[in-house]
Amino acid sequence: MIKPHSSRRPKLTSITRKAKRPTFTERLKQPTTPRRPKTNSTRQRIWTPTGINIYQEVYKMTDKKLKDHISQASLKSYGQHAKDLQVDAVFNLVQGRNTFLLAGTGFGKSRIAELYMKMIPQKSKGVVLVLNPLDSLGENQVLEKQQAGFSAINLTKLSFNRKTAEEISDGVYQFVYLSPEIFLNSKLFRKVYYSSVFQNRLALIVVDEAHMIYIWGLLLFRNDKPLLLLSATCRPVAVEAIKKSLKLTDATVDILRGELTRPEIRILRLPMANSLASSLDAIKVFPSFKDVADHDMVPSLVYSGSRNRTSTVLEVIERARETPGSASIPDSNCARRFHSCTGDEDKVTCVEDFATGRFPVISCTMALGLGQNWKRVRMVTHIGRGDPASICQMIGRCGRDGKNGLAVLFVEKTCRNGKNTIDRFTRGAPQTDLDRMDALAITTLCLRVAFSLDNLVGYIPLWEDDPAYVAEVAREKKVGMPTCRCSNCSPTKSASVIEALSVANNENFDEILNDNFLLSNIYNIKHKYPQRTATIKKRKFTEDDAPEIDQFATELMTDFNNHYNTNVRPGGSTQGSDIFDKDDCQAILAQLDTLTDSVQLKQIIGGDCFVGQSSWLFDWVTNYKSKQLRNQPTKDVVRIAKKPKAPLAAVPSLIGPTSAAANQVPRKPTKKALAAQEAQRKALERQEAKKRKI
Repeated sequence: MIKPHSSRRPKLTSITRKAKRPTFTERLKQPTTPRRPKTNSTRQRIWTPTGINIYQEVYKMTDKKLKDHISQASLKSYGQHAKDLQVDAVFNLVQGRNTFLLAGTGFGKSRIAELYMKMIPQKSKGVVLVLNPLDSLGENQVLEKQQAGFSAINLTKLSFNRKTAEEISDGVYQFVYLSPEIFLNSKLFRKVYYSSVFQNRLALIVVDEAHMIYIWGLLLFRNDKPLLLLSATCRPVAVEAIKKSLKLTDATVDILRGELTRPEIRILRLPMANSLASSLDAIKVFPSFKDVADHDMVPSLVYSGSRNRTSTVLEVIERARETPGSASIPDSNCARRFHSCTGDEDKVTCVEDFATGRFPVISCTMALGLGQNWKRVRMVTHIGRGDPASICQMIGRCGRDGKNGLAVLFVEKTCRNGKNTIDRFTRGAPQTDLDRMDALAITTLCLRVAFSLDNLVGYIPLWEDDPAYVAEVAREKKVGMPTCRCSNCSPTKSASVIEALSVANNENFDEILNDNFLLSNIYNIKHKYPQRTATIKKRKFTEDDAPEIDQFATELMTDFNNHYNTNVRPGGSTQGSDIFDKDDCQAILAQLDTLTDSVQLKQIIGGDCFVGQSSWLFDWVTNYKSKQLRNQPTKDVVRIAKKPKAPLAAVPSLIGPTSAAANQVPRKPTKKALAAQEAQRKALERQEAKKRKI
């Protein structure tokens, strides 16, 4: 601490006890601070002689004036007053208090660090270190900070080098974003982080999407700097795990709780009519290009549980739009994909083009979503069951422009080894992560309240008289939230919304969400689904059918060889038998009665070996079948009628002739019949053996 009466500038010392005394030039580069001013605050504020401090004027303010100053700073910079929780969070940071803010998606949590930086003189070159779970999130936040007038950088394995490390140490960037991998595994960053120069520049540590620490199990090393944790979906078990991981106690951290419910987002849950792998249910939410142009489609995100299904969803959108081949266009003006293995340049291009409105739909995984602050997203679709906290993050991407948003959740009707009915759950028992996924898929209660309770108490409600559910419903009414219109609260109108999505565009989307849109006629989308082909029954041959197969193959191969050697390639080295043999003839004979065209025949033989092969074969088969109908055998071929199967009642006397077949030649017993007779004989022997023992 600097004495008030001293006029000398304080000595700058290194954090390491035995560190070498810095030179005069090095001391000039290090940030210096004025003496500790007097304050009227009710709580002692942090002041360091060697590190980053707030403005002296701010330091001297009373608590009330400081909060007013924070609100005015927000109004001056962003044109709107800060929310009460934003002011409280910045106020806590100025006091040097660790702060854990729990507020819903779209609350404006990322703005808190910006307001805090406005309390610090720019000449001190303070640095805010932001830990985020995804590189794509860092890129999005960097763009936002640059637009707000701050310098920022997102550190990745490719971008972080010695030159960048020197720039960070020199305070070139006010916001430094990095992933846990860089923070914990990069030796170069650890060297920068623990250096006295950087520690004296460090103003704040922010953990964005703090609930991810519960998954990482991360221990964050910090040197008495205020810590800001931000999350929209942090269950009680996650909060306790985070506090334990970061070595925080109730006395060292202030938890600020905001509104977690997003009443402007309408949640519709639909049981899937098709398989999860096909993702065909997504056809329901996208219009045809005949009705809505690409640029007029509702900006949407479609979340899938795997990278492969993001490609499948593109094909489904292609079907819904009725634009064959569009799914394979990399820079499509309709829909593109984004996942963890997408190339770095493609990720940047995809995010930038979507943000600027060059295309309306992204098929993605969770790799795109956490913390993305896009104003244009109006609809989010999730396919399959998933973790409620993650789904809450995903659907929170929409409705950030002041307008209502739509969340469509397609869930499987049943899940293998899952709890698919409410009676599978035990009332009062804690829900595991898998239980929460199943409960969200089957609960009949308000979905808006269900997501809220999952954040507040850590489970999905299933019974209407649940005390927590009753209390949350009453709280929403008390604070004046609009009546919920989710698919559980308003099933009939929700079904109408899904039907209207087949013609939804930017102009009528609000009317659809508000139940004010009427379809001029019933829009049938059945033709968009892949047509189910009738199962082709193939004839099963037995040993008795061998003569018929031989005769059919002999005649067909003879005529085929004559045609090939005469009309296709006379005198060539290749013979007709080289490209068409007895197996092909047997395959044709197996489907002789169901052949309808040359295309089907082409599939049977595996494709043409020369132009017109399947057409010639189909003509031959047609001629052969017509002769059979006129009962005129082709040459000397006599088709052997298929023998009827033996009746089931004849099993005990499989060897001897039956009364129905007294005038027929005895049929040779099949292997199955012999095996049945042998089993019967052994059973009788065992019975006789038991009788003898008695």
